[in-house]
Amino acid sequence: MKNFLDYFSARNYKTNKGYSVKWIARKIQWSNKEEAIGILKVWAHSSRKEECTKEKLKELNSMIDDEVLMALKALEKPSILRKIEDKQLNVQVKLQMTDTYRTFYKQALVDSGSSSSCIS
Repeated sequence: MKNFLDYFSARNYKTNKGYSVKWIARKIQWSNKEEAIGILKVWAHSSRKEECTKEKLKELNSMIDDEVLMALKALEKPSILRKIEDKQLNVQVKLQMTDTYRTFYKQALVDSGSSSSCIS
């Protein structure tokens, strides 16, 4: 039997995603864990392949159908999170609303650590 990823490669799946998100969801549902992770890795954007784990499968299995479809669509898009570099300086700040006195604790950027290519 052919390896699952070989099967997709044979259909040029990596460059032409001709399958619907519903088809991917059904294929994941009826596959064993290793095959399902392979499907996720092929489906996911290249910047999100490390998210395709057994934990992600458990998370998908705990969702209702519409949530699964939304999660799969999100995996197809690039990750917009930026890694925090060692040079960046953040501090924990306490913010308090003056009218309601609600308090929030957030991270504030003091210095981005950028040494070039920066708009000031």
